[in-house]
Amino acid sequence: MLQRSPTPHAFALALAIAGCASVPEESGSGLSAGNLTNSATDTDDLTEGGTTTAAGTSGGGTGTGTSAGSTSGATSTGPTTETEGGCIDNDGDGYGEGCALGPDCNDNDFNNYTEAACQDCKDGDADDVWAGCDQYDENKQGPDCDDDNNAVGLDDSVELCNGLAENCAGEIDPLPADQMCPTSGDPPNVGGWSCEPPMAGVDGCKIASCAAQFYDINGELGDGCECAGTLRSKSLDECGDGAAGLIATLAEGATAMDVAVGVIPLIDNGVGAGAEDWYTIEFPEQMAVGKRPFAGIIQVTFAKNDGDDYRFEVYRACGTQAFSQGIATAFGAGAPPAKEWWFIDTPQDPNSAKYSNTVAWPNKVYVRVFRTKSDKTCNSYQLSVKRVAN
Repeated sequence: MLQRSPTPHAFALALAIAGCASVPEESGSGLSAGNLTNSATDTDDLTEGGTTTAAGTSGGGTGTGTSAGSTSGATSTGPTTETEGGCIDNDGDGYGEGCALGPDCNDNDFNNYTEAACQDCKDGDADDVWAGCDQYDENKQGPDCDDDNNAVGLDDSVELCNGLAENCAGEIDPLPADQMCPTSGDPPNVGGWSCEPPMAGVDGCKIASCAAQFYDINGELGDGCECAGTLRSKSLDECGDGAAGLIATLAEGATAMDVAVGVIPLIDNGVGAGAEDWYTIEFPEQMAVGKRPFAGIIQVTFAKNDGDDYRFEVYRACGTQAFSQGIATAFGAGAPPAKEWWFIDTPQDPNSAKYSNTVAWPNKVYVRVFRTKSDKTCNSYQLSVKRVAN
């Protein structure tokens, strides 16, 4: 338990009562009525006027005492750090007044201590990466390899197709276009990009290709390849017997239902060149008493033809000529190429002298649809297919 010495007045009163005029002085004790010290080796902190002072301790007979009005120990005065050698370093960078490393041109900035840095340390492009400082930390990251380009900072940044270097090596648009484009957003249905900036600092991304059956008609990057072509689950891209291209298998008196709506944005560029849709239609043979074998009437027309832009051709087999092998003997007005096609097979008595079967019944036909005008337009068409009974 820490004990404090009595006040001087109490001490004098005690001496008077004891009848003593003075207290004998031991060698080196330093104890007198006007000079007090703690009587125990424990210490206590006394606070006086806002300054923290460590109280003195009594010696072992040879130490000197400390008066009650004096202070000892370090005194805190704010951010200033004073070393044993008298170095004053407010910002803790090792530099300052009286410091061994040297003076500090700005002792409130850890990142700068030389005159050159105090003048040149800046973030010129406002990207939160600094240049010209003596040193860097989380408050001032750096150095910035190009302090005039806010796309470049501590290291290589994301390259953009804009005629500028976003990397610290100074290379302009060095990556493949698909890695630099788009410079913003995520335009849908784009298959590939090209990079052609018209000038430095201008977005140079262009759509080079689209995903299958999508088209960039308006040339705007924001909506990507916005025009959806005919579904390849409902059509074929070349003449063939794929199930996706089969419109229907029609008996006499039947009509194809739910025929797909198609879109071909580009004008016809030739058979097999891509700007086309292919379909197949089956008309099974019919046998009936008193009727010619393969009898009936086939009708193919457009149920929808926006802008009157579309036409079609009919083939007996892939690799042959359109409307060949007698199939063109009974097509309707507007062919070839056709907006409608009929195959009429009037029933006759097989025993009649007038019976004739010079044109083979089309058990299966291949239909090619294509655009004839209004290039790069996203309007649509739909076929209508019927087999009328005789």
